[in-house]
Amino acid sequence: MWDVIKKRILAARGHGMARFMLPAVVFEIEPGFVSGARLEGSARQGRRVGSMGVQALAPHSLVPHPSRPNVANQEEVRRAIQEVAGVVGNGSSRVGLVVPDGAVRVAVLSFETLPDDPKDAEALVRWRMKERLPYAPEEARVSFQVLSREPGQVEVLAVAARNSVLFEYEAALEPINGGPVLTLPATLALLPLLPEGETGGHLLLHVHSHYVTAVVVAGSRPCLWRTRELDPATGEDLAKAVASEAARILASARDHLKTDLEQAWLCARPSASPETVSAVAGAISHDVEVLTPRSDLGAALPSEERTLFEQFGATVAGLLANAG
Repeated sequence: MWDVIKKRILAARGHGMARFMLPAVVFEIEPGFVSGARLEGSARQGRRVGSMGVQALAPHSLVPHPSRPNVANQEEVRRAIQEVAGVVGNGSSRVGLVVPDGAVRVAVLSFETLPDDPKDAEALVRWRMKERLPYAPEEARVSFQVLSREPGQVEVLAVAARNSVLFEYEAALEPINGGPVLTLPATLALLPLLPEGETGGHLLLHVHSHYVTAVVVAGSRPCLWRTRELDPATGEDLAKAVASEAARILASARDHLKTDLEQAWLCARPSASPETVSAVAGAISHDVEVLTPRSDLGAALPSEERTLFEQFGATVAGLLANAG
């Protein structure tokens, strides 16, 4: 499933600890759209997006949930995937899959110690995650990354997804190339876009479909993570809901983590409205910067695909940033 994306997050099929490998093609499946990108180049020559495709999904075709079936209309989801694959290719080598945050559970856990043996460590993480899972922990596919290790305290970023839920997404991709070699939730792919090496706190808000995920990053490690489903509202109501969540998370970070905010970032796909940016800034009394893909990563794309990359490609940009 997931494991190390550089030093900060997760990625890799299976479980335990695995080396991150950048896939040749990445598909993202969200309630409102399916996107895909072909990744080209190398660390030495420079990485870039070679092609980008997005297809809208019919309403209610995909309903993210950590324990219930997610794919309500398999034919529609596969249609969208095939349409996108027609643009970016079918991934003759490695294929990556980005799934909605609402389909997984993510938590920052603290331990006095963590076993050196990966299987024993995974068993302990799974046991600690059980109180956060609306299903039996043995049904979960679990992955984790050690964030910090000090005498008497080990902090871990843990991700769990129900096997039956992930199988639905993987099955939708099977006609492409036998399923993905890399699977991860969307917000994890965004973290490499945040600046590293800062001592202050960063608040990342990811607004996607009817969900908002808020992550507080202190220095270079996540220390608070929350995904919340919003009412299916638009315009001012949505802006108020996101702003309220931002204020709640910031208050929690200050009260419990003793972390002051240095920078706030907002990523919305499609793009955030000025009303949402303004509402969040007012709620947290701090400037908010919109998190977007680096333009040079999509500079070689045709104009229409470049626009799609700018609107939907932040997770792809994060994977490219992670690969170096």
